[in-house]
Amino acid sequence: MALLRRICLTKIALAVALVAHFGPPRSLADISTVRYVATTGSDVGDCSSPVSPCRTIQYAVNQSASGDTILVAGGTYTYNANVDMCSFLLTRAVVCFVDKQLKIWGGYSTDNWFTADPAANPTIIDGQNTYRGVAAIGYNTTNAHLHMEGFTIRNCRAQGPTYLNPYDPSGVGGGMLVQHASVTLKEVIFRNNQAVGQDTSSGVGGQADGAALRIEEPPAGTTSLLQRVTFEGNQSYGGTGPERGGVAFGALFIYKANVIIEDSVFTNNLAQAGNSTGSGSFGSPPNADALGGGIAIQESTVALRRVTVTGNRVRGGNASQYGGGAYGGGIFVENFGKLGISVTISDSYIADNMGIGGAATTGGRAAGGGIDVDSSNITIERTLVISNSVTGGSSTGGFGGIGAGGGLYVFPGWEGTYLTLNNVVVAWNTASQGSGISHPGYGGGGGIVIHGVNANINHATIAHNQINSPLVLGQGLLVQPWPSPDDPQRQAVVNLNHSVIADHTSGGTAAAAIVVQQSSVLNFNQGLFAGNTKNTNDDGSPVSAGTINGLNTMRSSSSAGFLSPGHPYHNYHLRLDSPAIDMGTGSTVGDDIDRQFRPYGNAYDFGADEYHPFALIVVPRDGALRLDWTAGAGVLIGGIGHYEVSVACEAGAAPPNEVGCGQTLNVGSATSLMLTGLTNFKRYTIEIKAYDATNTLIATSVAVAAFPTNLFVFLPLVLK
Repeated sequence: MALLRRICLTKIALAVALVAHFGPPRSLADISTVRYVATTGSDVGDCSSPVSPCRTIQYAVNQSASGDTILVAGGTYTYNANVDMCSFLLTRAVVCFVDKQLKIWGGYSTDNWFTADPAANPTIIDGQNTYRGVAAIGYNTTNAHLHMEGFTIRNCRAQGPTYLNPYDPSGVGGGMLVQHASVTLKEVIFRNNQAVGQDTSSGVGGQADGAALRIEEPPAGTTSLLQRVTFEGNQSYGGTGPERGGVAFGALFIYKANVIIEDSVFTNNLAQAGNSTGSGSFGSPPNADALGGGIAIQESTVALRRVTVTGNRVRGGNASQYGGGAYGGGIFVENFGKLGISVTISDSYIADNMGIGGAATTGGRAAGGGIDVDSSNITIERTLVISNSVTGGSSTGGFGGIGAGGGLYVFPGWEGTYLTLNNVVVAWNTASQGSGISHPGYGGGGGIVIHGVNANINHATIAHNQINSPLVLGQGLLVQPWPSPDDPQRQAVVNLNHSVIADHTSGGTAAAAIVVQQSSVLNFNQGLFAGNTKNTNDDGSPVSAGTINGLNTMRSSSSAGFLSPGHPYHNYHLRLDSPAIDMGTGSTVGDDIDRQFRPYGNAYDFGADEYHPFALIVVPRDGALRLDWTAGAGVLIGGIGHYEVSVACEAGAAPPNEVGCGQTLNVGSATSLMLTGLTNFKRYTIEIKAYDATNTLIATSVAVAAFPTNLFVFLPLVLK
């Protein structure tokens, strides 16, 4: 009887463990089959025993039915031709399935199949620079889905051609190809994967896209989810061709899909278009363009939340006559003006991305070093666009390539394109023309180019962007009609509300911070000009101005009062003495770049930041108070010379041993302090003051009133 009871308890414990890990089923009968894989296993049986795992993930996939879960122990998994069931793929995959719904979760050990720990048990799919990592294909079903967690997918390669009939020279989805299926990825790393277009003997080189991941036309009504996914060091290379090189899209390529991406990192990825000995102009698109080094989006609705996009690059292909374009060093969006399709970017960091046009007699264009948007509605909120750059392609005998929109470039292509920016910092971005014959009346917009698009810009900070000689159009912001002032088919209308335009000082006296070209409109609604050599081209220089309204609502100052602008901190929070504080009225934006509420006080602050006193935590002790403002000090990085602690004491309270009542104590750069020798149950009011290196007050903490105590309640630990 005791033995039977132990067996029953063991079964119950196993069921509880499965519920805890996979979520509660409707009944125990609803738990799908769980299959196990380890490098120490053998590919026999059905993989359903944790004590006899299978050897390869693909073998377990072959045994699985839709709805199954495959748990994978730490180790490195490579291609095995003996278990490959996807012969239709010209580039074979380490793991492949068709028309199934599967969970494949890594990070386990053969000693513990209940708790995943990918850090302790790295689970790696390695393509050995020859094979694709994973392929999830939907063919005869509308619900094919892959849910993968806890894997590193590395050294994988998709070499064109993709198909022989009909022939397609493209290389797509090097790390993972999700085709007519949806996907959920969590804690997955894509590292050093490649998509390579085929070199061709006629026409154009093969396209390359999705070096790490391609999501292509999932079933209607589905949404793919990527959480805590890292894309690092992946490369897309367009193939060479006799007329022009192949187009290249970046590490993640999304086509006709709904996707949510959260808490993810895209760093040091490359999209390099193919070269050609021919003219470089053939077919559609006409040039060998590279688009979206980190992320490329076409005809899709995508939400990017809390993403970091840094150090990614796009390079246009070289040719004899026309260099390829480089668009969207970090992110490229192209939605062809389709109704109901849009992209949102929020709470993100887009920095140090680069676009370089291809070399030719006429150098290739480069636009949108951080973000390039073509024919798509886009909303960007609470985001920093910092130190991105574009450089047009070089030329030895013709025009150097145009560089436009070092931080952000928005272009209509089709009607209905609209841009919204809320609480965005665009700073230290650069646009440059390629070497060759100069054409200064083209390109520009070191920070932002809005080209034939309507835009609402609210509480932006546009600071210290630049255009390099010979460009002259708009160091911070360029507003122009599409395609040009000489042929204004689409007007650009921009509303710039409660914003700061500051520190644009390069490019000579004619290079205004903001240029509005003819047949375009810029409506100012309150804001601050600070430290610019020249604010706008309203005087007709360097080019005739379009319509500029509301200049009389703008204030001017020699300094915007940022905490620590520029390298290395790029801290555009406002100092306490900033002239941008409490100057705005009528804003409709209820928060700032840190999600702190607006307004603090009786009026709104200009720019992306709303000044708030920083946080101070006070923890009572017996005869003491522990002060900590470490978290609050985070917003002051780069601007601090020292902190001072001030203490006010209730009548009858003993002064702290560290500082007298009503006095202040210089604590240097420390962000915590213990006050001792205090009287229990007497009130002490504490405030921290922050000073810069010149001993000027730049910020204060909230004032906190607290009392020390020797009365503490300890709750008993109850075990059930």
